[in-house]
Amino acid sequence: MNRYRSTASYTSQLPSDQVLVKLTKILGAANIQADPAKNEHYRMGWRSGGGSALAVLFPQTLLEIWQCLEVCVEGNCIIIMQAAKTGLTEGSTPSGDDYDRPVVVINTLAINKLYLINDNEQIISLPGTTLHQLQNELKAVNRAPHSVIGSSTLGASIVGGVSNNSGGALVKRGPAYTELSLFAQINEHGQLVLVNHLEG
Repeated sequence: MNRYRSTASYTSQLPSDQVLVKLTKILGAANIQADPAKNEHYRMGWRSGGGSALAVLFPQTLLEIWQCLEVCVEGNCIIIMQAAKTGLTEGSTPSGDDYDRPVVVINTLAINKLYLINDNEQIISLPGTTLHQLQNELKAVNRAPHSVIGSSTLGASIVGGVSNNSGGALVKRGPAYTELSLFAQINEHGQLVLVNHLEG
């Protein structure tokens, strides 16, 4: 496992207006939405939940996600990762308007590549890849996914499916799980760290 430590830290306290400037420079104006009237869909849950956000981001690559995370950490922002927001726990949208810090929503649906590996027995899934995509890819090689859930047809992500619905109706097959992953985290010192289980 390798770790890469960013220079970004919550101690930086970048003002919100500068956060927006930096994020726009990374993503381009077309992939950031700070107008509440235009980003409401991404701030509201399917059935419940919703709240305000400084901006909703639509990164197009993993590198852009990382760069956006660095800016959000510098701005001491609350970061909400979001795919299709089909969950029922209100975990992929803001919940209320009383946060003590700016909220930034990062929507990952544009980053949706899927790679079949090891004779089609395992996959590498990027954060926006959906369960529906997985079903279609596996059908082409005469395989089936671990489980099919109701939100599969609504565009639920693989990451969300593993996190929240690892068993479903087919729980006797055992839990779906992530064996190796690449993810970002904030460490105990408030620093952004990239954790890579895919290498050594």
